[in-house]
Amino acid sequence: MPNWSLRTRFLLFAFACLIPLTAVVGYYLDRSRDRSVEQTIAYQTTLASQTSRSVSSFIDNNVDAMQGLAQLPDIVGLDSEDAGNALGEARSVRQELSGIFLLDAERSIVNSSGTDPALLLDSIADQAIATISQGEFTISQRIPLDSDVNAIVLMVPVTTVSTTETEATDDDSDAPSETSPSGDQVTEGEQATQPPGQTIGVVGAVLQVERLAQWTLPGSRGQSEIAIVSRGELLYATSGINPTGSGFITDKQTQIELALDGEFNQFSYTGPNGTDRIAVAMPLGYEGVDWVIIVTQPDPSIFQGLSTPEVLIVFALAVTVITAMAVVLGELTARPLRTLAAQAQALHQGRLRGPVVAQGSGEIRSLGLHFAEMAHQMNAQVAVLEEGRHDRERQAEQMRDLLRRTNRLQEDERRRIASDIHDAVSPLITGALYQTRALQMTNGSTPDDERDSSLGSISELLERAGGELHDVIFELRPPDLDDLGVVAAIEAYAQTIQRTGLSCRLEMAGEPPSLTPEVRLGIYRIVQESLHNVLRHAGADEAVVRLDTSDDLLRVTIRDNGAGFDPSLAVRPTSLGLLSMRERAESIGATFTIVSKPGGGTAIVIERPNSGDVMSDEVLESMMLQSNGRHDSAQDSPLNAPGSNANDVI
Repeated sequence: MPNWSLRTRFLLFAFACLIPLTAVVGYYLDRSRDRSVEQTIAYQTTLASQTSRSVSSFIDNNVDAMQGLAQLPDIVGLDSEDAGNALGEARSVRQELSGIFLLDAERSIVNSSGTDPALLLDSIADQAIATISQGEFTISQRIPLDSDVNAIVLMVPVTTVSTTETEATDDDSDAPSETSPSGDQVTEGEQATQPPGQTIGVVGAVLQVERLAQWTLPGSRGQSEIAIVSRGELLYATSGINPTGSGFITDKQTQIELALDGEFNQFSYTGPNGTDRIAVAMPLGYEGVDWVIIVTQPDPSIFQGLSTPEVLIVFALAVTVITAMAVVLGELTARPLRTLAAQAQALHQGRLRGPVVAQGSGEIRSLGLHFAEMAHQMNAQVAVLEEGRHDRERQAEQMRDLLRRTNRLQEDERRRIASDIHDAVSPLITGALYQTRALQMTNGSTPDDERDSSLGSISELLERAGGELHDVIFELRPPDLDDLGVVAAIEAYAQTIQRTGLSCRLEMAGEPPSLTPEVRLGIYRIVQESLHNVLRHAGADEAVVRLDTSDDLLRVTIRDNGAGFDPSLAVRPTSLGLLSMRERAESIGATFTIVSKPGGGTAIVIERPNSGDVMSDEVLESMMLQSNGRHDSAQDSPLNAPGSNANDVI
């Protein structure tokens, strides 16, 4: 491959990506438009069905109401006054109707309520004839009442519901003559006979088209426009359709005729403002009403409103922007890589000075960060080595201080023991020796009472010397520690402290633990050192030593009510007393904690896992494997050999 720069590679890559990108985008846009059109048509179909059901329900409710009204005796009787009352009550109930009227068989107005039917007689004459002749419900075309108001008229026939038979009897022979509903005079002794089901008039309801739309069109329709059309005219349309409807009806006559024939269809057309629209036409589906519901919506084209040259210009601009972005991105990517390459070369030649600053983003920045981290780790390792050296020197100095203090304490202890023996024991033994020699020099001539007195004095001196020696031996290592355990030793030492005037007691919680000699001695020395510090430095009048023993933990707490101190200031390399106690605690596998504050007393807590004084098989096996340099499995361990026992080894 030619030695192209990264910027050139980005540019070629961008051009190469444009080819499949264009195909994919074109396919996606085409499929997206198809899906959008399908969704739009589905939505329009749903909206048209909803509108159809609403209009059909509205017409059906009013037809049922009119048919019920036409069966009332006050209406069938065609009496003007009675009919007027019935019509008024009906209109008060049907708020959507602007007028109700009653016509007789000759299409004369019997009575009305609301809109004056005289204004409509010329327009509804043919409809009234059809209703009377067919005896069925009819609905009119759109009738303009004035320049802004249009109406339609619903008509239902008024028919007779029963037959009146003529009977001449003695009781009613003198009855007056009656008039038939048609106006014929019935002679005396006879009654007119009216055939059942004969149409004698019509009841009409006047409905404003705008009110029909208000009651039936959906309240929320988005960008959709709805039109209700019949043969050759537009009954009502929303604001997005030309209100006059002339051009709309003329252009869509074929689709309207298909819908009137009961066939659902969809079509496209150009709206009044030049936008492409798609529409569906659906028959109303109400028998006797030849109406069509049309729902239109803007075409969901991706490039709605753009011509072909405009689309090409947009595409050319997109190519230009992508090319520029490829050039800029190539430069932004190559620049930090060049800087990083120069820094790597400087590091290779040992000329790199100062920190490495990561540049760029993404993988390039990650590479720079790793490179900077590598340089930082080199400096950090040097710093860690220096810090470790300083720590080792500090620890060595602490150990030397501890060793010097230990040696000094040992010498002080020896000097104290020698002084105690010299000052307390030696005079007693010397006195007993002198008295013994004095008895020897008398060669048995000493009277019995003097001899007995001398022997008693010698015995007392030796007894006192033995007591002093016992105290010295107890200070060195109390015999109770080995014979009776750490609890008895601490209790004895507490009694010794008690004799100095400091109230000291031992508390126990749980069974006395079974510990190894090393652990017993470590705990005893820590308690001894702690009580010694309380006696010398705390200024306390009470101290408590508490041993808490559970199945898995041994806790020793030494607390006092003395002056206290700040542990953060006391725990330093020069605090060798606390350091020695901490070292003793670590040597027996225990934690060492100091809780104190100035004026609040002090508590020293030692916690150690309560494993007793028997080494477990697992620990013994691990120690033996390490000592022999072996890492075999447990089945090769001496503990699993026949007749072996860990306790026997201990």
